Amino acid sequence: MINKKHMKQRFTLIIILLFLFGVSIYSQKVNKKTSVGVFYSVSGASLENLEQSSSLSFSVKNCSGVGVNVVHNLGRKVLLESGLEYTLLDLKQIQTLPADTVQTNLSLLEIPILGRFYFSQNIFVNGGLLFDFDMNSTSVIASQTGLGLTVGLGAVYNFNSVFSIYANPYVKAHTLLSFNSFEQKENFVEYGIRLGVAYRL
Repeated sequence: MINKKHMKQRFTLIIILLFLFGVSIYSQKVNKKTSVGVFYSVSGASLENLEQSSSLSFSVKNCSGVGVNVVHNLGRKVLLESGLEYTLLDLKQIQTLPADTVQTNLSLLEIPILGRFYFSQNIFVNGGLLFDFDMNSTSVIASQTGLGLTVGLGAVYNFNSVFSIYANPYVKAHTLLSFNSFEQKENFVEYGIRLGVAYRL
């Protein structure tokens, strides 16, 4: 049964984050060095540091996400990247004693704070911090609310001075530091690709 207190906290968090993100986009509109994009991601994932019995294991069936990102030029080749991303992982929970298989899911709201560096006009690397907020974790998996890391390599194609498309393969290590406890907990390592379109303001 879903805890009403947790539901209220999650709802409040979503409202605050959406408000702050909207203010951020509005404040950036006066600056021509800023672009706003939307993207879809598809990935694979594995669960690390599992602190459960050896009779319990997990298999990630599907992992995908959607999001928006804001990229702001700090210099000719250096940019700051942030935004919001919602990631959903479909899991198969497998128990051997007694034998049982349960379909469940894990959903994360992510706020990245990344640096982006361009090697050329079209090729870049990006990486930095991930603030993860566990929106619907299973009871047997520790809360994934915490701080993680990500790194990626990307390519951009500019249609004109306004629109561009990009592909950004990445690796994410979620919740290396948990906000709920200093004890080591299980965390997800995700590897995938973002495909998106951006509009320069």
